[in-house]
Amino acid sequence: MHKKIFEMFKNVGLKHFYGDFFDSRFYVSYLLSKNKSKNMLDIGCGLGVILHAAPNCFKIGTDISFESLKDAKKLNKNIEYVQSDAQFLPFKDNYFTTITAMHLFPVINNMGENWKSSINEVKRIAATKSTVFITGANRPSRHFEKTHPLKHRKNYLKHTEQVIEFTDKFDVSLEGYGPHSRFLMFPFKIMYKIPDSISEKLGIEKLLFWFVKSKKYLKNGRSYVIICRTIN
Repeated sequence: MHKKIFEMFKNVGLKHFYGDFFDSRFYVSYLLSKNKSKNMLDIGCGLGVILHAAPNCFKIGTDISFESLKDAKKLNKNIEYVQSDAQFLPFKDNYFTTITAMHLFPVINNMGENWKSSINEVKRIAATKSTVFITGANRPSRHFEKTHPLKHRKNYLKHTEQVIEFTDKFDVSLEGYGPHSRFLMFPFKIMYKIPDSISEKLGIEKLLFWFVKSKKYLKNGRSYVIICRTIN
């Protein structure tokens, strides 16, 4: 999965790359590749890379940036893209079985917009049986001490605030992600030298994700992953 995603970014320009080979969005892409779904919506899809990870189904990406959507269409003309504000999604109630929101709600909050309205929209369009995948940067952690001012880190939207908004309709799981230094993670880059068929057979990606995610990393991990599944 890592290699496939990296190749997509190479096609549209590495300036759009996540910036880290161990970004939490790789983990979500891995989970999506194992997830069977009737349809899928990626909110704030950017170039639409996440959509490519899911097995064949009806896929839609939305983003407020029309330029991003034009680039996304270059990757795959068969995926539908809609320019839309995440606070006002143009879709009917109870429709999508899989929804992704990658680093979305903190960005909306930073823009001075109502991030809770966006979450309400997610809950509105989520099907009776559905899964929502959410990621975000864990700004309060020590990983951002040198790159972001203390005031910004304190005011940044926290994962706990987002979890609360979903608990009325979903069973929510939360994992910290990526606490390790670049030096410690360097050996895992060997996966890019190994053919996908062999890497998957040996379970190298699975081992990597086991190594970099844990609830104990919620304090000092670089990011987090929230998975919400509708309550049966």
